[in-house]
Amino acid sequence: MPEDQREHFWRWLLDWSLKGLLLPLVLWVIMNIGVSFSLQPFMPQIQAARNGGGSWAPVYMRVMAAGLFIVSSYWSVATLGWALLIVRQDLDVERRRRFTGLCIGCFALMLIPALGLVWLGGSGMLGLAAFSILALIARQGDSIVHAKKFPMYSRAIARMKFGKYAEAEWEIIRELEKCEDDFDGWMMMAELYATHFHNLGEAQKTIAEICEHPKTAAPQFSIALNRLADWHLKFGHDPEGARRALQVICDRLPGTHLAKMAELRIRQLPNSAEELREQSSVSPIPLPALGDAMDAEPPQPHSKYELAKAAELANSCVERLNLNPDDVASRERLARLMTMRLDQADLGVEQLTLLLEMPDQPDAKRAEWLSLIAAWQIKYLQDSETGRRTLVQLTRDFPQTPQALAARRRIQLMEQELGSKS
Repeated sequence: MPEDQREHFWRWLLDWSLKGLLLPLVLWVIMNIGVSFSLQPFMPQIQAARNGGGSWAPVYMRVMAAGLFIVSSYWSVATLGWALLIVRQDLDVERRRRFTGLCIGCFALMLIPALGLVWLGGSGMLGLAAFSILALIARQGDSIVHAKKFPMYSRAIARMKFGKYAEAEWEIIRELEKCEDDFDGWMMMAELYATHFHNLGEAQKTIAEICEHPKTAAPQFSIALNRLADWHLKFGHDPEGARRALQVICDRLPGTHLAKMAELRIRQLPNSAEELREQSSVSPIPLPALGDAMDAEPPQPHSKYELAKAAELANSCVERLNLNPDDVASRERLARLMTMRLDQADLGVEQLTLLLEMPDQPDAKRAEWLSLIAAWQIKYLQDSETGRRTLVQLTRDFPQTPQALAARRRIQLMEQELGSKS
C-alpha cells in the first residue's frame, strides 16, 4: 500500500469491519438471546435449554462461538478475495500473468486439504477452507506484487549504436522512472551527455546529483567522480577540472583506500592543458634494441624552440618525481627527454638505472629498460664496449624476452666487426 493511501485504507477497513463483521455478530447475539416471549432464540438447542429450566449459558456460548467462527471466516474470505482481485487489476501485463499462474497453482495445491476440512468439519468449515487457499495466494503473491522493477537499458544501448542519441536519452529516462535511484542508469545518462552530446556541464551536473543521493555507496561515489575526471581530460582537455573531481573523493572519503587511489591519480595528472596536449601528441618511440636504430647516425641538434619545449616538459617530470619518487612513467619519460630531446644521454641512462633499482618492477619492463640503456650507450654515448656489457647482462638476466633475442644478435654482429678489424 503506497504511503499516501494508507490512511484512507485504514478508514475503509474500519468501516468495512463494522459493517461486515461486528454488525452480523451483534445480530447473531440478539437473535439467540430471546428478547421476548414472542421473539424466541433462533437456534433450537438454545430454546430447548431455556425451556428445560436448567442453565442454558453453556449452550448459548457454544452457539455464539460457532457463529463467531462462521461470520469471521466468511468475512475474511470476502475481504481477502476482494483485495486480491483489486491487486491483480493494478498489475502490469507480465506480473498479472505470473500472479494468475500463482493463483492456479495454489488452488491446485490446497484443493485437497480444503476439501478435507469440509469433510471433517461439515459445511461450517467452508469459510476456513476457502480462506486457506486465499491466504496461501496472498502470502506467496507478495513477492510478485511488490517485486522491484529493475530497469532494462537494452533499447537505449541499441539506439546509441545506431547513432540515435536523442531517442536513447528518452529510453534511459523511461527506464529511470521505474527505479529513480538506479546508479547505472544515471551514469549512462551522464556518459551520453559527455561523449555524444559533448555537454560536459550537464554531465557534471548529473554526476553531482548522483554523488549527493543518500543511497549512493562509497565505491559508486568514487567511480562516478573518476569517470568525470576522465571526461574532463578527454573531452574538456582540462586537467584542473579532473583534479577538482578527484579532490572531492579525498575530501569526502578521507583515510580510505578510494581516497588514496584518488591522491595517487592526482599526482599523475598533467599540470596544465598544454602539458596534456603534449602528452597526447607524443608519438610512440620504437624500441631501439629490436631494430636497427643503434646503427643510425646520432641525432642532429634541435632548434632553440624544441630545446625550450623539451626542457619545460623535463621540469614538469622533475616536479612530479619530487612529489612521488616512485612515479615510473614520469621517470621513464624524463629519461627519454634527456636522451632524445636534450642531448644528455648520460642523465637519461642514469634515470633508467634508477628504474632498474626500484623493487617489484615486472621483468618485461626491466628488460626493456636494459635494452634502452644499451642502445643509448652505443648510439648516443658512442661507447660500444659498455653497451656490449649491458647487452650481455640483458641476455643473462632475462634470457626468454624478445629484447634478449635481439641482444644476442647484436652481440654477434659486434663480435664479427671486432674480428674483421683485427
